[in-house]
Amino acid sequence: VSSFVKKTTEKINTLQMNSELRQKPDSREGGQADNAAAPPEDLDSEVSHELLSAEADMQELRAATERAAAQVLDPSVLLDPVCLTEVLLDWLPVLERVLGPVEAAGGDWNVDGPGEDKWDGEALDLGSEPAGSFLAFEGTAEHVPEDEEKGTSDDPKGKEDQRSAVSHRSLPEPVRLEPPKPVQADLLSDLTQLATLYTELSCFRKLHPDQGLGCTAFLRRYFFLLDHERVRRTCLLVHREQPELQASFMEAMLGVTQSSKVVEDIHRGNLLRSLRSLRELRPWTAPPLLAHLHRLYEKHGEAAVRSFSQFYPTVTPADVATMAHRSHFLAYLDNLVQSQTEEHRLSFLQSLLEPESQKHEWLEAALTHDAPQPGDTMTPEGNPRWHSHCFPWGYGRLLALLIRLPADVSSKQKMAEACRSHGYWMGYLHLCRQLQQRTQAFSTICHLDDISLLEDPEGVEPQSLEEWKLLIPLSQPPSSQEGESERVNGSSWSNGSEGSRRKINPESLTLMLARTAGPDPAVALLEECGVQPALSPASKLAFELLRVTEKRQRAMIQMMLERCDRFLWSQHA
Repeated sequence: VSSFVKKTTEKINTLQMNSELRQKPDSREGGQADNAAAPPEDLDSEVSHELLSAEADMQELRAATERAAAQVLDPSVLLDPVCLTEVLLDWLPVLERVLGPVEAAGGDWNVDGPGEDKWDGEALDLGSEPAGSFLAFEGTAEHVPEDEEKGTSDDPKGKEDQRSAVSHRSLPEPVRLEPPKPVQADLLSDLTQLATLYTELSCFRKLHPDQGLGCTAFLRRYFFLLDHERVRRTCLLVHREQPELQASFMEAMLGVTQSSKVVEDIHRGNLLRSLRSLRELRPWTAPPLLAHLHRLYEKHGEAAVRSFSQFYPTVTPADVATMAHRSHFLAYLDNLVQSQTEEHRLSFLQSLLEPESQKHEWLEAALTHDAPQPGDTMTPEGNPRWHSHCFPWGYGRLLALLIRLPADVSSKQKMAEACRSHGYWMGYLHLCRQLQQRTQAFSTICHLDDISLLEDPEGVEPQSLEEWKLLIPLSQPPSSQEGESERVNGSSWSNGSEGSRRKINPESLTLMLARTAGPDPAVALLEECGVQPALSPASKLAFELLRVTEKRQRAMIQMMLERCDRFLWSQHA
């Protein structure tokens, strides 16, 4: 009411000033000026007419809103997108006439396509990532044909007018945060429900250009009516297809929260103090908190993103993903997962995967950021380099959890291929073991040349003589590979004999098989495979010790059997 009274007072003052100007013309027109002055009765009549017209408009809007709200409550309408669209499109013209901007009545703002706005300034590159900042509108000038440009190049005034027109079309419609007229609380509640429903419907249902406003245009024009939380969830679902909607929502929330005391702390540049001020705002609501976090990210970058995990679950990973650069988002996700206890990290990470396809996106991102160079982990032929599984991975903890998430065979095969193509061999071996691709696993282990991968729980241990027969020929690399491995990567062993025992070759595999099946079966298997290893003195000594141990074990077993036999006979007697 105060806003309306203020506007009416300004109108009266304007009319009075015009009448005073008309009463003070030149002296030669004094008589005519007195006759031209408007009587006070006409002024009061005009003000009364405006008041009655505004009241009639609000009554019309109330009637249309109540009618639409009643129809929406009908399940047959609410669950039928066609009927729901018709109801909202019948209500929209009344809203435009009463609460719409002045430009809307003149047709300056229109729709160029289904669900899209006819603003050149909202043409965004969908394939680009926000490099350190949130998606923002970028004004792009309208393309001018060459012949028209030549025709107007000689006319400076025409060229200036053309630039002015192009610049006007390039500017997006400003976000309206306050209603242009006072709206009663009960009417505002119904308007909020219908306006938010229209925003959601225009996002997911393609509207004909002549049917109504696109979702972004409607959001910017009627943000003062919208439910912020529902709009936030809508933006999360469509931010990839319609990034301009997310950008408009964030622009609006930045305007809504501009007067908050936290903004001053953020602008001072003290990250810890800003976070403390945000914690004092509890309980949080997601939309305003997101606006403050956006300011923090703009100010501090990755350092700010790493601290966002403390605001979970009010702010979800999906919210941060729309705001931050991919590498910064990985830092946030890693911190968020590591904030959980170790036994709950895997289940917690799975709960964050909505939709399931995010698993492959996060895996691909973790494999490409803060990771070893492909040339360090793979040969030009695509085989693993010697001991390249020992390289550290920046997001190794996150990768280890991602590959352990439950998934179907197709998803695991895609993840295994991603790990192989990026040289993440520990993940590749884990997935090969789950997929029963043991031949590929043994080949990879032989190229990595680390026998511990055949013994450790994270590796792949041969389970039958057939697998040993497959593994032993693979352990004989080309003669040039050993020299190359030592020349490129060096040796990680200070003792030569120890390094020899840890490498994968027929001799080390024979010792490993001898400990499992016995010395004689191990030698017999080597002969069957056509391999004649030259055992070192240490290996020969190990074989002799194994034979002695085996004889003692057999003697002990024989003695225990005899004692049991005598005991049973004594009981029988």
